[in-house]
Amino acid sequence: LAPLIVGVVVGWVFALLWLCTGILALLNNIYWGLTLLASTFGFSLFLSFMTYSMVQDAYRSFVFELTDADAVLYVHDRLKKRTSTQMVLLDDVKYVEYYPYRDSSSMILHTPYAQMEVPLWPMGEQVKDILDFLDGRGLRIVNVQLDDVIPD
Repeated sequence: LAPLIVGVVVGWVFALLWLCTGILALLNNIYWGLTLLASTFGFSLFLSFMTYSMVQDAYRSFVFELTDADAVLYVHDRLKKRTSTQMVLLDDVKYVEYYPYRDSSSMILHTPYAQMEVPLWPMGEQVKDILDFLDGRGLRIVNVQLDDVIPD
């Protein structure tokens, strides 16, 4: 998280510098100045979405409970002051779609009545325990990074 925050702060500093440069260029050459201001606006819009996403993730906490019978995901969003709960029965799970990417690791439990997406990136080393437990229960785990075939 720290390198990402540093990168976003550096991005905002460069956006402010390019805004000043665009204003100065606008005084000398209107076309070049408008081009710089438009590209600065586009970059700032992208950076705004990234900053909002980081703040939103910082104010969200996840609790994932896994028992022999069911899986329950509690999401507490302190920014919007909401709590949500989703539960699926493990006997109803057809397969588990696993995304092992380091910064956005997640899994999706597919059932006939719901698709529960569980973020794994905040769980650290416990991810292997979760996957081993689900595999031990006989659930098919589809690793999308290995191009496993997704069942119908």
